[in-house]
Amino acid sequence: MNYLREDQLLNIETYLNQKDLTQIDLRNEVLDHIANGIETKMDSENRSFEEAFSKEVITWNKELSNYSSWWLGIAWIGPKIMMKKCVEILKRFYFKMLLFNLLSTLILYLLLQFVGDVLAFSNIDKLFGLLFFASSMILCYFGYQINTTKYKTSFSFLFNRHCFPFILFYLVINPFVLETHSIFIEDKINIIVLACNTLAVSNMAFSYFLLKSHMQVKKIKMA
Repeated sequence: MNYLREDQLLNIETYLNQKDLTQIDLRNEVLDHIANGIETKMDSENRSFEEAFSKEVITWNKELSNYSSWWLGIAWIGPKIMMKKCVEILKRFYFKMLLFNLLSTLILYLLLQFVGDVLAFSNIDKLFGLLFFASSMILCYFGYQINTTKYKTSFSFLFNRHCFPFILFYLVINPFVLETHSIFIEDKINIIVLACNTLAVSNMAFSYFLLKSHMQVKKIKMA
């Protein structure tokens, strides 16, 4: 069995750099696959490293080509294998967030209808306002923790592209900042605003999941 030398592994690293695959949760896995593929070709097909490498990268060029998705925003481009992983993560969590959003909005709406107290509406507005201020600060802390690791992962990519912008969003939709974003307008419950608020709150769970997953990858990397 042929095993690759350090300089040959460096050629693979250079190839991955050219393809901008910097996310370590995928990079290490892809590097292993490419190295194993080259070693197999060198043994079974009696090829030189250069020949085996050239043949192997043809297989990976498609998976590492530039790719974008409407799920992440068409402006964001990255290696196809990484972007598709991000889309899968986003879709799975979006389903959970949507379910939470529907249930919590319905429960809050029924409770507020039952209470029918202006003071209760005002208190709910204040509660959401405080939650949004707190969420902005927590997201800043999450972002600081992720970006000071000096490692990139699929999870940090998702956090920076999807969750970090919520810092500004939490301020824009805050009823303390924007009175029109109150859940109580003209003696009626604005269910659209209520749904937006519960969805914004549920985004914090997704942000924490991304932080935790990113840190877990770092622990594996350092092990």
